Amino acid sequence: MRKHIYLILTKEENDLLDDIVRSAGFSTRTEYIAAAVKTTLYGLNTGEWIEKIRKLATDKNRAETVFFALLTELAFPAIAMKGSKIALEALIEELKSEMYNRTGIVPETSELELLAGEYETLYRPELLAYRTETRTRTYLEENP
Repeated sequence: MRKHIYLILTKEENDLLDDIVRSAGFSTRTEYIAAAVKTTLYGLNTGEWIEKIRKLATDKNRAETVFFALLTELAFPAIAMKGSKIALEALIEELKSEMYNRTGIVPETSELELLAGEYETLYRPELLAYRTETRTRTYLEENP
């Protein structure tokens, strides 16, 4: 038997819940809410469980923010000129080392690849502008 639960949330609360659910590794809000209900039903400390989920989500969001900053600091020109995949291949060990230094964790390479692709999408206008400026400058230097 399947039952439905409806929640009344503001847009901001819904967006925050979606961020927490995604960052904590749940694929859907339904999966998260089902886990929360089962935690309550089977006598686990629900408050403690929710705090662990919030910490996990906060840590993951912090790691993503730090990784995006590292890409800007260390890999922006390489991403602009060669793409995130090639840039990440060339700089992966340096990026992992800096991630550890700044956050105390080292995400999986597959997760970093996904984030680098997201970075490339989010910063596409800036990357394209950099690439265009660099190619124009190179052309002018080679063809005075």
